[in-house]
Amino acid sequence: PEAYHYGERSHKIINAREHGARAVLRVTHPGAPGEALPPLRGLSQSWSVAAAFVTRAVGDALLAPSGQRLADTAAAIDGALRPRPFPLPGVRARLEVSLIRDRGTTANVVGILPGRDPRLAPEAIVIGAHYDHLGRGGEGSLAPDQAGAVHHGADDNASGTAAVLGLARAFAAAGGAPRTLVFAAFAGEELGLLGSAHYARSPAHPLDRTVLMVNFDMVGRLRDGKLYLGGVDSGTGLRALAASVSVPGLTPDLRGDPFAPSDHTSFYTAGRPVLFFFTGAHADYHRPSDTWDKINAPGLAAVTAFAVEVVARAASQEAAPVWVKIQTPPSPVRAGGYGPFFGVIPEFGEAARAGVRISGVRPRSPAEQAGVRAGDVLVVFAGVSVKTLEDFTFALRSRRAGEAVDLTVVRDGAEVRLRATLAERR
Repeated sequence: PEAYHYGERSHKIINAREHGARAVLRVTHPGAPGEALPPLRGLSQSWSVAAAFVTRAVGDALLAPSGQRLADTAAAIDGALRPRPFPLPGVRARLEVSLIRDRGTTANVVGILPGRDPRLAPEAIVIGAHYDHLGRGGEGSLAPDQAGAVHHGADDNASGTAAVLGLARAFAAAGGAPRTLVFAAFAGEELGLLGSAHYARSPAHPLDRTVLMVNFDMVGRLRDGKLYLGGVDSGTGLRALAASVSVPGLTPDLRGDPFAPSDHTSFYTAGRPVLFFFTGAHADYHRPSDTWDKINAPGLAAVTAFAVEVVARAASQEAAPVWVKIQTPPSPVRAGGYGPFFGVIPEFGEAARAGVRISGVRPRSPAEQAGVRAGDVLVVFAGVSVKTLEDFTFALRSRRAGEAVDLTVVRDGAEVRLRATLAERR
């Protein structure tokens, strides 16, 4: 894992920048078949230095004045699994870059079913799932050898979208529920919870009167009847409520942790109780092989029936769940890789002008103990200037548990300097 981390594009570029590089030229490995340059598609990223892919011929031409060969250099690095830096005196390169920044617009799709009880109708339950996937792959794909192939996303997350539609149909046919129900199909989850983060900032129903968010992500591969239901400790009474529901053929695995790389996290960090429905990971995740024929349709129907009953009870009980601050440091929100534990939750939906905005801080984490607060913008971490989330990931991964690091956050327009001692990741 460590070698993989050091080989990542973001690490190489930021590491070079931190050592004073003005540009980074990446060369296709001499042992790789063919030499097609990777397509420059994907999310817009800013490294603060110019970066480009070049052919092996260009790489050899740059090394030639120093008496080096690309193949020999690559073999030495592969053998030792360590960098082999050397200067290129007198070598100059001219790089011209022409980028097309294609900005897209997408939308959340929201429907509201008004509550029928005048006393409870002012309160709402959000029932949501993300409807986006990976298109033809890109950086999120786990099948890089199938670049350009359609990534169908049947389980991730057509299954969750279908569950939301199923609940909407069931409650509409029943004439609604005592509380208002908001059905939401979120965009941009695969890009970093963008749609749900936007909803949390600009809700269709006031967030302070939203008593619960129920999220469905990958609920189409039920195996042995096991349904993972997360977040049952995020609000008072949720564990007991979930335990009181029974559907034939379904064995709920109730989990208190509300944190996971999905849209409900945008609500929990905003102070709303959440429930997260999930039937488990599988080998087709983020690959073209996540197709409709592998969906367990009866299992999806059972999960949806279970969810209908959970929502019906939550929508009718007198006492609404009250948000609970979870005291156990959970696993990281996004696949941030390896490294020590710091304990912040970055805000993915709306980038700060410079730095990483913090949407939440994990209880009893190094970040909380250092004094980091939700709303802070992290601008320096362990001596690394933090302009993007990639900068922060680089800086954190470069440190070890037990190490004390200095950091700077911007809070209410003023810089605040803090010191944290990193912990082991659990």
